[in-house]
Amino acid sequence: MKLRMTLCLLASLFISSNLLAHGSGHAPISEQKALLIATQITKGFANIDPQLGFGKVPGSWANIASDAATIYQSGDGYRIIKVVNPNEESALYILMSDEGEVYDANSSGKFEGVN
Repeated sequence: MKLRMTLCLLASLFISSNLLAHGSGHAPISEQKALLIATQITKGFANIDPQLGFGKVPGSWANIASDAATIYQSGDGYRIIKVVNPNEESALYILMSDEGEVYDANSSGKFEGVN
């Protein structure tokens, strides 16, 4: 639970400058900004178990390049970002709102309640 709170706070830090710059604070973020947020969140998982069901993430995740993230799926109000670690031959999926709020992460890309 502490980690989920940390993830939310971390995501808030990344989008807060965007919110202040745009005034309204409810505009969707760009694809590039979403990819950046997902990459930074994933880097934060390095060498820890984020308590999200996929276990401890190897330290190589701390060195993920910004181009390792792609939009995997998007829908009404959400995006799923796929971040690939070529050193581990694995991927993590980050579920976030169109505004950049991170909801969850996993290694399957399937999230409950998301079609």
